[in-house]
Amino acid sequence: MAAKNEKQDRKYNRLKEYDGSRYSGMKIGGTHKWYYDKGEWKERKMKPDEWDIYYETTKRRAGYAPEHSGAPVGTSYNWLIVAHQRVDKLDANSYMTRMEGLKFKVAHKRTGNDKWNITEKRQRKKVIAFLEQVIDELKALDEDTPVPFTVGQRKRIYGLAHRTKKELYEMAAEQGVKNRSRMKRGELLKIIKDSLKEDVDGNGSKNVSVAQNLSDKSRHELYRIATEKHIRGRSKMNKDDLIKVLKKNISEKELVL
Repeated sequence: MAAKNEKQDRKYNRLKEYDGSRYSGMKIGGTHKWYYDKGEWKERKMKPDEWDIYYETTKRRAGYAPEHSGAPVGTSYNWLIVAHQRVDKLDANSYMTRMEGLKFKVAHKRTGNDKWNITEKRQRKKVIAFLEQVIDELKALDEDTPVPFTVGQRKRIYGLAHRTKKELYEMAAEQGVKNRSRMKRGELLKIIKDSLKEDVDGNGSKNVSVAQNLSDKSRHELYRIATEKHIRGRSKMNKDDLIKVLKKNISEKELVL
């Protein structure tokens, strides 16, 4: 066991190459999944369309990290997050919220060290460079490409790039994709993305199937819709039951975002 842990530790810390530069840590393409404890989000309105925000909580790994892997306890990070937050009001005091975007590592501080790995002046330059990169990428998109951080008539599946192969397979099944059982995760993701582009009609609105749209919603959202439709027995239904009954009681037009 000790030998295995040492091997994992060496693998994590081993220098890797990307785009001509060397780095350590998780390899490109690796993923994390976290659960956030009940935190506190505070915000203050500064301008008609601008708010100052503060959020604090503890995030916990879904599962367990291999022993001796990853950064040592006490390591600190400074991240820049550029994200799109979609919020839908459910009732007077509740909102369904989801976030999608990018995060950039600006700096880190190793355990037992009082100084960050780069100065504040260099951190400022990195932040500016990251934001300029985002702006340049947005400007480079053609007019027919869905723009990140925006909403419109197009159907948007939030977190699509983070769906598991099983989830993507189920979505492909709902769309009737042929030969899906032979596809890898990347192939399933691409075909679903392509289908979203193809489903845009001449007016720019999205013709998505009711089943696909309903499956993208949480049980809480489905229950709210069922309440609006006066569906009997909804309180005893799980998500799959709600989807089945709503398919028969709601139109595609009602579900277009």
